[in-house]
Amino acid sequence: MTKPTKKQHTTRRKRAAAKADSHSATKKNVSLKKKIDRTWQRLMQRRQAFLRRRPHRSFRVTKRRDYRRSLKLPGYFALTNQAWQLMRQHWRIFVGLAAIYAVLGVLLSGLMSQDTYQQLKDTINEANQEGALGAVMPTLALFAGVVTNQLGGSTGSVGSSQQLVGALIGLYIWLTTIWLIRGVTADKRLKIRDGLYNAGAPVIALAVLVFIALIQLLPAAIAVIIYGAADTSGMLQQTVVLMLAAGATILIVTLSIYWLTSTLFAMVIVTLPGMYPLEAARLASDVVLGRRMRILLRLMWLLVVLAVVWAAVLIPVITIDGALKTVIPALNWLPLVPLVALMLVAFSIVASACYIYLFYRKVVADDSAPA
Repeated sequence: MTKPTKKQHTTRRKRAAAKADSHSATKKNVSLKKKIDRTWQRLMQRRQAFLRRRPHRSFRVTKRRDYRRSLKLPGYFALTNQAWQLMRQHWRIFVGLAAIYAVLGVLLSGLMSQDTYQQLKDTINEANQEGALGAVMPTLALFAGVVTNQLGGSTGSVGSSQQLVGALIGLYIWLTTIWLIRGVTADKRLKIRDGLYNAGAPVIALAVLVFIALIQLLPAAIAVIIYGAADTSGMLQQTVVLMLAAGATILIVTLSIYWLTSTLFAMVIVTLPGMYPLEAARLASDVVLGRRMRILLRLMWLLVVLAVVWAAVLIPVITIDGALKTVIPALNWLPLVPLVALMLVAFSIVASACYIYLFYRKVVADDSAPA
């Protein structure tokens, strides 16, 4: 046999390399196709699982028998009393958490200054020089101004960075409260120190849920801004236009609050060990399915109770503060009202966490699926 030439060896090597490259490319294409198929199958399985959990279909009227779901709960006053009894039984923990928030709020995020409060008071008094507002309305207006300032509606005395620090402190107190409530309801002997050291693991997951809540509230904020701009520009002079604009704004705000219902429960679920924020949001959405309006009414009841507590505490303090500083002008420097308002914010965070956790446990206990 004749020996292959060098040129023939080179040609054979090139052909073998080309064949190997073609085979490798074919294997890669097959592997990529398999990965795409597996990903598509997982997406379809997830979609089918979602549809099995949801009786509603787009552009179809859902029959009541398909979404009706039981929800056995105590009455409004009974559930509120349970939360109050739990807080009273473990008052050292809850008072301590509120005190920690108040101290950190003063040190890190600041509070409404006495000068700002005095300016607000002087503005209201100037508007009431002739007594047009009566004796009660100035106090109510001052109460509304203090509440708006404490809830972040004004940045005149507290900068945006300080407000952010205050919000982060509030989120951490929320996590600590939920962690401690879960322990004390399981008959564990816990201290505030245990909660402060161990409750911070899901803080990033909670921040993600807060971001989701802000997105859900975005339509309501846009609707309110547009309504305010239209009112300022005089576009709402006609009664029909005013009614349509107000109705649309109320509808959009209600829709945002409707979405927000499951996110509040997700903020409790995310405190479970190993829970991810999107998984918590999915579980919370399953929990409130078919019950969202009834749950929303209970949460609105919480807001009503907190508003009554704020009014019952802060309005007398405003009256006493005004009378005391009129008699003793040397006490004008004392920020009595801002301090009491800050303590009310701390109490509201702790009480809301306690109420929502107990409410969540009651809802989860009735784990019936849609009919």
